[in-house]
Amino acid sequence: FACQSNKNNIKFVGEDENWSSKVTVNQTASDETNHIQINYKGHGMQNIEAFSYSVKTKDNSVFDFSEINSSLSKEGIYQKDLPISNSPSISVDDELVIKVEWNGNSEDFSLIYK
Repeated sequence: FACQSNKNNIKFVGEDENWSSKVTVNQTASDETNHIQINYKGHGMQNIEAFSYSVKTKDNSVFDFSEINSSLSKEGIYQKDLPISNSPSISVDDELVIKVEWNGNSEDFSLIYK
């Protein structure tokens, strides 16, 4: 087993009227991997053919990713592992902001460390 002492898992969660999201950041001494989950909580999910999202830190530092034309599972869930970063870029003190756009609508909400 690898030494776990240099590993850090940071979860950021938040929600708004129609969406909730969780970003999990897994840090080791040398790199960082990220996983995002977005859940649709609203009505008329069958009418959402595609949605777009962007996530960044509130202070616009180096943590920033987005995707267009994403699709939900039949349960209304989207999950993705994000590209690996070479060095840890985020901490529990950061606040993330996610913007979700779908069917001409848009929602922005904060994801905070839990």
